[in-house]
Amino acid sequence: MPITKRLFIKASNNYDSDFQIIPINTEQPLVIDSDIGLFKLFINIRNFDGSKPHLSNSLYNVQDKYYLNGEKINFNPPDKEPLESNLRLYIEFTPYRDIKGSALIFGNDFTYSIKPYVPTTLLNTGLKLFNWFINDSVKGDAYNDQPYLYGPGLNSFTYMGIKNDNKSVDPTAKKPVENLSDQLAKVPNDPNARKKFFRNFSKCDKFTYKKGVEYIMQFDTNYLKLADSKYSLSIPHFDFDISHYSNDVLNNVNWVIKDGGYEGVGAGDLGLVINFAVLSEEAE
Repeated sequence: MPITKRLFIKASNNYDSDFQIIPINTEQPLVIDSDIGLFKLFINIRNFDGSKPHLSNSLYNVQDKYYLNGEKINFNPPDKEPLESNLRLYIEFTPYRDIKGSALIFGNDFTYSIKPYVPTTLLNTGLKLFNWFINDSVKGDAYNDQPYLYGPGLNSFTYMGIKNDNKSVDPTAKKPVENLSDQLAKVPNDPNARKKFFRNFSKCDKFTYKKGVEYIMQFDTNYLKLADSKYSLSIPHFDFDISHYSNDVLNNVNWVIKDGGYEGVGAGDLGLVINFAVLSEEAE
């Protein structure tokens, strides 16, 4: 039978153990406790064709009433509009300590070298175009034995807010309004303006994620395409077919949130590790 590569998505507070399978498109949170704080994680993916570990816990799309294995869900489906982005990470984070705004990092990393599998010229071009078109404040090293691409959460997340029973916080609104200005004056309430405002690291330093306060952090992207077991990265002037390069080693990447550690994997204090992997399965 032909082989299909399907997504397997799990999360932990470290790279090595205690991973839990993430239910996709259910709006049912996965709770991850860590040294830096408590995370409630929700992931939505348009047209999610998940691997076998997801068949009994995930939906093809947000509004579906049946799991991937055909069984009826045992909860009320979320009353939400269809997902407009290809991928959404929605996180509620309650710090256990004060964390400087510039120190809370969001990004991607690998715990192994990808140089043997992807041409270095391709990696270099992709990183440069990402800096030019997406976010010029990220720090990365594609040639490292453990490659990484990190930036401050303050200018990386699509939407941010302070929850704490503030009913005005709605990241799914057509024109979402943020409220970080409740904590630091002059922070714009428009998501794009907030990201631009915090491109300046000195302004990130003035913001503090306060102990015990619940923060909403949402990341949406259409640059990453994951629908129906077809995986690619597409940014202006750069298309990368992930499936073409994946193999038994180059088969997973991490999304991470941590306190400090721009120097790479192993630096800083880990909070959340979301591992996206592809499993080779027989196509039905």
